[in-house]
Amino acid sequence: MPIPADQRRSYLARQVGTLELSRVGHPNPMALVRAASWHNSLLRLGVPLPLFIVHDLGLLLTGQGTAQRRADDSPGMKSYSALLAQLAECELMQVAASARVRDELVAVLLTKLLRDLQQRWPARQAWVGSAELPLDPGLYLNSDVTMHYRDFDMSPVHSLLSHILQHQLFLLTAVEQIDLDTLRLLGMFDSKRMDGVVDLADLLNVFSSPEANGVANFSMDLLPSVLETKRQTGVQTFSVDGYASVERQGSVDSIVLTEFAYDDEMFEQKVVDNELFYYGHEKQRVDETRLQYLLVDSSASMRGEREVFARGLALTLSKTLSLQGAEVWLRFFDSRLYETMRMGSGGEAAVPYLLCFRSERGRNYGRVFRQLLGELRRHERQDGRQVVLYIITHGQCHIGVDLVEQLTQVAQIYGVFILPSSTLHLDYLPLLNRYQIVEAESLSSRELAADRALEIVGDATEEEGPHTTASGASQVRMRAYRSEGTA
Repeated sequence: MPIPADQRRSYLARQVGTLELSRVGHPNPMALVRAASWHNSLLRLGVPLPLFIVHDLGLLLTGQGTAQRRADDSPGMKSYSALLAQLAECELMQVAASARVRDELVAVLLTKLLRDLQQRWPARQAWVGSAELPLDPGLYLNSDVTMHYRDFDMSPVHSLLSHILQHQLFLLTAVEQIDLDTLRLLGMFDSKRMDGVVDLADLLNVFSSPEANGVANFSMDLLPSVLETKRQTGVQTFSVDGYASVERQGSVDSIVLTEFAYDDEMFEQKVVDNELFYYGHEKQRVDETRLQYLLVDSSASMRGEREVFARGLALTLSKTLSLQGAEVWLRFFDSRLYETMRMGSGGEAAVPYLLCFRSERGRNYGRVFRQLLGELRRHERQDGRQVVLYIITHGQCHIGVDLVEQLTQVAQIYGVFILPSSTLHLDYLPLLNRYQIVEAESLSSRELAADRALEIVGDATEEEGPHTTASGASQVRMRAYRSEGTA
């Protein structure tokens, strides 16, 4: 049953009144609207709290406020101001502020910091009537905080403040437990131009899962090396071999000769209206549009080192391809294909999903790739774009040769096989456009693993795309594995 309007207004007034205890100053009145948004997200995650603590810690995380004291502060409020000043100096606050994280991530960080404290709050049962706050700036503009503070019983709020001060070491420990590499990674993909809807549960799981933290830490070893990648959109110049195009602008000596057939009056009018045609020596580079399709094995065989390497590689590869202007799709598979995540511009909301996805199914690669073949054929009929298919899996990914032959008719295939338990012997390997084998020694240290992943990313994103043969060290490794398998 919806909460009546008068009760919602009462709860809003009580929450605004709690801001009397706030000790973080903010020059922008829109900060209250952001605080209300954080409060609403916390409420969805099961952490109802007075607005003042959400407001103060949230502004510290975004770097939009500074801890302040008042001349008439009581000893308790002075201790609270000192705690806020100490929190403001923590590395977490500095990293979060520099990353300029969006509101969903701020709410998740506040949940990690305050959830356990809220559950141990003795007076939490007295803080009743929680509801989502409106996000209309006009409701918060010029509101009389002191009047609302006096209108309600604020003893539960003071109880929370005392509880936080008594357990401030617990709060400081929670701050230190936030994985900063995970936060930096999410900050790289977090931007105001991101239109994707972030799943709060996925985002919270990212900071709760050791596996997700491992993938995030490994990804942070890779991404700084590829962030300078830029799409090549330069101009092609044909100064020797003639003209490249017909344009609406140009020099007098490049006017198309048939334009001189008009009489003088018509010719002059076309000059005024900018309607003459000119031969052009330059033409904007037009890249072939390809769909970059990443398939990442999520079966139980990919747990541990394989999972960390595979997902870190997939995230870095998708980011690199996106920076080059490609459209990138990513899907997990085990005994089935999971939903398609778009990793390009506006699709960074898929990052938490990639970090913490976990399947509980077995393996049925025949079924997976038969379904994929049907989808790629339908895509070819409807779209007509070339597909480059990247398969990141392990050495026991057995697929029928006939099925792979059919896949090669609709896509170029690049395979990455991580930590084969024995000599890699897959009958379909010669059919792949290119493949890479990641041996155990490549994952023996974090540095070697990062170097191997960057080598694969560089090889996979070469301008000419996947080739029919491998080069350099990759080709030597392939010959060695083939000869061992034959022997």
